[in-house]
Amino acid sequence: MKYGWMQVRVCAWTAIAVLFVLGLALPARAQGPITVVQDEHEHVFRESMTFRLSARSDAKITSIRLFYRVSGQTSANRVELSFDPATSVQVEHVEDMADEENYRPPMITFTYWWVVEDESNNRLKTDATSFVYEDTSYSWEVLEGEYVRLYWHDQNQGFGQEYFDLAVRAASDLSEEFAVAPKEPVSIVIYNSHEELMSVLVESSAEWTGAVNFSGQNVIVIGLGSSSWMDTVIPHELTHAVLDQFVKPPFGEIPRWLHEGLALRSEGGMGFEERIELDEAIDSNTLISLRVLNSVFADQRDKAILSYAESFSLVDFIIAEHGTGSLGELIAVFAEGAHYDDAVMQVFGVDMDGMEDQWREHIGAPPRTGVTRATPAPAVTSTPTSAPPRDAEGTATATPEPAATATAGAALLVPTATASPTMPSPPAPTTTPPPPPRSIVPCLGAVPALGLLALYLVLRPRPA
Repeated sequence: MKYGWMQVRVCAWTAIAVLFVLGLALPARAQGPITVVQDEHEHVFRESMTFRLSARSDAKITSIRLFYRVSGQTSANRVELSFDPATSVQVEHVEDMADEENYRPPMITFTYWWVVEDESNNRLKTDATSFVYEDTSYSWEVLEGEYVRLYWHDQNQGFGQEYFDLAVRAASDLSEEFAVAPKEPVSIVIYNSHEELMSVLVESSAEWTGAVNFSGQNVIVIGLGSSSWMDTVIPHELTHAVLDQFVKPPFGEIPRWLHEGLALRSEGGMGFEERIELDEAIDSNTLISLRVLNSVFADQRDKAILSYAESFSLVDFIIAEHGTGSLGELIAVFAEGAHYDDAVMQVFGVDMDGMEDQWREHIGAPPRTGVTRATPAPAVTSTPTSAPPRDAEGTATATPEPAATATAGAALLVPTATASPTMPSPPAPTTTPPPPPRSIVPCLGAVPALGLLALYLVLRPRPA
């Protein structure tokens, strides 16, 4: 028995020694984590945006990158910061927001984060921080709901509530009728005059601009007009903004006639001018081809009005013949990336020409030149493909990103804006160290238990 107890004691002391050695070795396996001391941002509207970071580590920090994006952007801008490697560093990045190439509309949401690395291969990604790029010239009031965030200044609460309710109704109608709902709130910013509006747009904006939908950025900016005009422009531009969220190039593309037709429907339908132009085009057989209306609207005033009128008429025809559900299905197919002909064929069993033939017959127009009345083809399921890009809606000059849309019948123009170069956001790094390697000693996993047993055996009282 004495020999047995001696064996146990030797094993126990061995376990204690192993634990002691491991305890000394573990701290040497990795340097301490990277720590953020300060992370802040500030902006002066239309002048500058500044990002600052202070960080420290036991090892020299060798790399700091800033990532940021705006609402509606799926990829992020990346900025490599220059600094001398050290265990404690401070960096700053300033964006020139006065440069038209960096233009962003008021009340757009910025989201940013940092990635920091040191020479011991520690890596830290900070939590994403979001903030609103506010026009600091005014003291703003805001109402926010699931679909809409409305900003106004120097007006009473009833003013804001009226237009907030109008926007919410328009968004709710799109959701209920077509299953197209905002994925995040659309910001609507109301300025009290045309002069105020022009002061926040790029200098190249046309003087007659009344409202701007910044396509894909979830921001609509409006100069206050008459009550009747506000009642049409808010639903119209909101429809564009919601569709831009729902279907995003290059993964999907909605034809221009569908965009504008739904927007006109949201504001209440065609006006007197649109109706006159459509009737005259029917009588004179000068309707614009549906294929042309997929992407381009004419610059000439009468042709532009006819383009909007035909767009509404087409949407009205689809709803009358197939119901709102089918139009919602068509939008969903476009969102998947289907080409114009493929999408229409998948939902209605005809291509674009076949749809135009049916629409012409519905409104009492002559058939297309050289074409007899078409018989719908049987429905065929097609493989969606990426649609060709469309022109920015309502812009005088097309820009890479962000495009902007203009309101029909309201004399609107979108200012030119160029997006900063973007690249995909990296996978989120983590500072969690990897698990320790498995020991080559099979029983090493039991060392902690053996250590406790050893302490008990060594320290417990022994009989005399």
